[in-house]
Amino acid sequence: MSYKIPAKPSKSAQIEEIADFWEIQAILSPTRVVSSLEIAKILSLPLDEHSFDGIESEDDEIEETFEYVFQELNERKIFTANNYPFIFTTSGIKLESSSNYMKDTYLYLLLSTRFNMNKHKMQNGIDGTLLFEKICAIVASNYFDVSLNDSYVFGTATSGGFEEKVKELIKKIGEGVAYKNPNGNLPTAKDDGLDVVVWKNFADNRPGKLIAFGQCKTGTSWKDSIHKLRPEHFCDSWFYQSPILGPIPLVFLTDTLYRNFNFDTSQRGYLCFNRFRIMEHLQKNVPENLKIEIKQWVQSAVVELAKL
Repeated sequence: MSYKIPAKPSKSAQIEEIADFWEIQAILSPTRVVSSLEIAKILSLPLDEHSFDGIESEDDEIEETFEYVFQELNERKIFTANNYPFIFTTSGIKLESSSNYMKDTYLYLLLSTRFNMNKHKMQNGIDGTLLFEKICAIVASNYFDVSLNDSYVFGTATSGGFEEKVKELIKKIGEGVAYKNPNGNLPTAKDDGLDVVVWKNFADNRPGKLIAFGQCKTGTSWKDSIHKLRPEHFCDSWFYQSPILGPIPLVFLTDTLYRNFNFDTSQRGYLCFNRFRIMEHLQKNVPENLKIEIKQWVQSAVVELAKL
């Protein structure tokens, strides 16, 4: 089972889980460097005090594990396009003291991965799962280089019934012709696995364009649920006429994707945005009110983190 706050990573934890744990300890001690030795002691692992200075550890396997963890932390700076909010020293990491929305967003993505989001998604009156849908809409529009007006939050972050949202979506993308109800009954689908839609228009605004349907998942239990989204099934079920080019499927994760655990197969069939790819493509077009919501959610979450 994946590491969740307030538990600690197990001895068989993935490198990325230990890296997340290290980052969280740095959040809890924002004024100082948190060393590898300290993390090893918390996790009850025998790591030599000078393991990163070339002196052999009492346990070569544990030393090697922490070398990989330190490598992972260093690579996160690259993977996030230099939007990584931790500073490295020769022995550990420290949380940056500066305040900006990119730092807040990374902390949000980290905590909404490791928190139980059924219990802790509400912070400062803000629903963290709905917040993620708004973030993903911006990431999608930035990645496809379109206006934010060419994206649509279809999931629970948008008010209105299912039928009304489908009709609004058809109007926005200019494809699908009309809403249809295959059974003639009152729809029971909440969002049918669809959270975010993005499209790239041509100047003629005619049908036949790139459309992408996205699903957004906080936490770590996404591996089975992401397959719920099937763009072709959604269109066949609810559109009178399917788009000329079937929408491509997107998946947005606050999690990292473990490089040694099905990194490739977890993405197969989807264009996948993990935590780092989200950070890479969230550098522009973020409304001020969303920046404020992210900051307020994180401020409350950090207070709650310290209590757990």
